[in-house]
Formats: sequence, C-alpha cells, structure tokens
Amino acid sequence: MLLYNLRMAWWNTALSPAAPKASSKANQGTYATICKHIEKLITELSCDLIAICEVSSDDVAYINTYLGSRLIDIKMLDLTCKLGRTRFDIAVIYNTRKIHLSHLHYLSKSITGNTVKAAQLVEIVNLDDNKRIHLFLCHWASRLHGGEDRRKSAATIVYSSAQALMSQNEDVIVMGDFNDNPYDESIRNHLNASRCHDAVRKYPNEYFYNPFWRSVVSEKKYNHLADNEAFRSGTHKYKEFQGTIWHTYDQIMFSGSFLGKGTWHLNEQSTKVIEEVGFINDFENRGNLIDHLPIMCEITRP
Repeated sequence: MLLYNLRMAWWNTALSPAAPKASSKANQGTYATICKHIEKLITELSCDLIAICEVSSDDVAYINTYLGSRLIDIKMLDLTCKLGRTRFDIAVIYNTRKIHLSHLHYLSKSITGNTVKAAQLVEIVNLDDNKRIHLFLCHWASRLHGGEDRRKSAATIVYSSAQALMSQNEDVIVMGDFNDNPYDESIRNHLNASRCHDAVRKYPNEYFYNPFWRSVVSEKKYNHLADNEAFRSGTHKYKEFQGTIWHTYDQIMFSGSFLGKGTWHLNEQSTKVIEEVGFINDFENRGNLIDHLPIMCEITRP
C-alpha cells in the first residue's frame, strides 16, 4: 500500500546567532554553502518543511530570494523577532503544494530578569485532508553561559502548552536545537520525552516519544579494523562535557498520537540525523561555519 507522507527537517545553520554579542557569519560564501544544502534537503531528500535557526531577517530574505529563483511552490515564514535583549532566530521553509503554515504565537517568560525563549508555535494544515498538526520550534539557551535553568524553564513552558493540546487529542511535534541531550533533565523530566514506545503508547496524552535517543550511541561498533574511523553519534561535536564529545542537541519529538493513536504514523526508518556526504564534508571542514548536522523525520498515513 502506498502511504501519503510529510517529511520535515530541522537545522541550526550557524549564520547569525541570537546572542547579543555574537557576530553574524553571513556573507556571499556562507550564504552559498547554506543555500546549497537547503536546496538539497528539498530536491534530494524531499523535505516538505525545513525549520532553520541562527538566522536573521536579512538571512531569511536572502535565502527566500535564492530559493524563489530556483524552485517553485516554496515559501518562507520568517519567525525572527526581537525579544528583550535577545531575539527569536527561527524561520521555516515549506512546500505550498502539500501544506499551509501559519504562526500562532511565541512562548516566552521573563524570570529574574532573564528572557526565556521557549518556542515559536506554528500550525501545519495538510492540504490533502485539512488536518492540522501543532509544531513547537525551539532554540534553547546555550551551555556556554550556564543556561541550564533557562532550558528547564523553557521545557516546562513548552510542555504545559503542548499537554493542553494533547489532552484534546491534537497532533503535536516539538523540534529544535535544545542544547541538551535526550537524557538531560530538561528533555527527559520537564518535557516528558521518553525513549520507550510502550510508555508513550500507554499514556499518549502525557508523554512525547523521542526517536533521537537512537543517535546518542554510534551505529558503528568497534573492532581492530576500525581504529581510524570516526564514531559519530549525534548532531554536534564540541568540547568534552563529562566525558562526551558528541551531542544530540537537535531533536524531534512526537505526541503519542503518532504511535498508533491517531491518523498519522511516525516512520522511524526515515527519521534520523542527516549524514550524506556533502553535509559531512562541510561539517568536518574546520574552515566551514557549519557546526550542526541537520535532522529529519517522516510521518505517514494511509
């Protein structure tokens, strides 16, 4: 049986970080690199929605012009906006032949003078049957400046909003760069995202399923022939945090409705970190700005 599908991707582009003191890396060379990869996500990997972060409104305008000159039926939703001393740095590219996208609102809170950017909430309407999916897009506080409490607060804010939707049997997806791994407290306890299918299926309105637990451990297994190989196990490679160099900061999580309780079904075979050669080569090139691998997911229905 042929299944109808939607493919979605998330990518931290590293173009224009939101931190007040961070400088933009945007120029003709970096634009060419990022646009080339976004186009590949659309044309070669058939992504119907691509959420990107660490972009400015100028970056969004450039990418939109680039894609508009090469592809048809593609639109961009600019979700960048100033918020306190920081800003939301997210935009979404989507296929207008299959879905309609609308921004509902952003979720944030000021705590002891610090702005917690929890999420941008958008609604996806599938044009084939007019069914909707609520999508929370997140880029949480960095680990570089001790943002653990803000990440936990962001998770609590997102979960409260998402659980209200799940209790009404709505389909909910949470995706982003969380700057935490699947096993960290913000994701595991505050967002209630589990690696256990059966727990999520038993309590579909309480837990998210997080397929990116699978990326925490390398798919490669060591033996004496593999001593010169790389053992990639995530989306971001950074300095050692308690014995770990590879981190799965970029994740996509699903309400229990995607595990057999609703119309859509998660397809885990096509839900993964994208490790195609072009992305890997630029990621491993220290002269390149790319420091996160993109991720993707697929949902299907009869």
